[in-house]
Amino acid sequence: MKLPGFAYDARRRVATFYCFVPGTDGRKRRKRKLTDVPSRAEAIRLWTDFREELEREALEPAKFTRPPTLAEFVSERFVEMTARLRPATRRYYGDFLRRHLIPRLGDVPMDQLTSQRVNALIGSMISEGWCPKRGRERKPHGCTPACVRRPYAGSTINGAAHVLRVIIGWAVELDVLDGSPVKKKVKWARESRPELELSREERHRFLSAFEDEALFQAYLGRIRTPPKIVPHPAGGMKRVGGGRLPDGKAAKEIFRRLQHYRPFFRILLDTGLRLSDALDLRWVNVSLDENVIRLVTRKKEKAVKLPLSDAVRTVLEALKKRPVISEFVFLDEDNKPLTKEKVARKFAMAKAVAGITRRLRIHDLRHTFASTLVSSGVNLKVVSDLLGHTDIATTARYARGDERVLGEVANVLNRVNDASVGK
Repeated sequence: MKLPGFAYDARRRVATFYCFVPGTDGRKRRKRKLTDVPSRAEAIRLWTDFREELEREALEPAKFTRPPTLAEFVSERFVEMTARLRPATRRYYGDFLRRHLIPRLGDVPMDQLTSQRVNALIGSMISEGWCPKRGRERKPHGCTPACVRRPYAGSTINGAAHVLRVIIGWAVELDVLDGSPVKKKVKWARESRPELELSREERHRFLSAFEDEALFQAYLGRIRTPPKIVPHPAGGMKRVGGGRLPDGKAAKEIFRRLQHYRPFFRILLDTGLRLSDALDLRWVNVSLDENVIRLVTRKKEKAVKLPLSDAVRTVLEALKKRPVISEFVFLDEDNKPLTKEKVARKFAMAKAVAGITRRLRIHDLRHTFASTLVSSGVNLKVVSDLLGHTDIATTARYARGDERVLGEVANVLNRVNDASVGK
């Protein structure tokens, strides 16, 4: 029996299937499939499945006959696009899409997501801010007449713009768009934050936050007070104070977990390592016999050699004796490599326990290390090598405001000039 759209070559064991089906543009297209099959009966079974699949496709509505909207494209292709990503990155993209992009640009066609649209997205986030009650009560912005908006962080605004550009790039890769409508990279150029460093007294209180239980209990006493809404320096309002007070057992567990991170922050303060390099530090980089740390920095890909202070050496010797076997120097409470998220949470808590109210970042511990060396008279070239800077001008900013160092530079220049005049 001759079957329409079917042919089988028994000698080569090749089956050919074909059928004319309407395309998304209304024109008919022929689909063809060649399959190496052992028998004609098996080829007929595959041909039947092939016809049924085409019939199902014909009954379904045509997809993407026009450029899809951002919401349509994400709902259709998000799983496919993010399959190759790590789970944390997938959650990162999903959160930005759900919280910022879909509510603002979900109904915009993909081919209209131009640079002007990205600028409008950044402008709306700056002007609107976010509602602190939205996450807890699942209510939209402006949920109450007395809704207090908070300004978005610059990293959040730039992150939303970055995720939007990535989604557009994926649309181009999947042939949904012929090219990116964003002609130039758009980024919110916010005012750079000043570099901060810890004073000697703040440094002592910060490290004591990890081991002084009395200081931790004092911190719990401070958060017992009801919250207040005060003006934020960057605009809008912010919530200060308040929070639930944990019971005795829970408080002891929180303090125990906080103690676990003291060696990590001690290393940051006494070596000036970047956060990424400290998280990636392995025992192969540590030489207790030579009393040094050798590694290639991740950011600059520059080899650095860091001497170990007595405090750092004591910390590393204690970590070396732990029963857990791992190539990483620093592990979390579950004996897994540390992550930026966990370190950031413990850093924020340590600042609160120490009573440091300034907007100090983890990277400012590196600034503290550099400023301490420069103010103590260490040569700028030596400090530059320890920090892994490619340009000594980057290190020279730590001498800013240090009158003694600046005076030494002036004396050197004066001696050189006097010698030149003498000739």
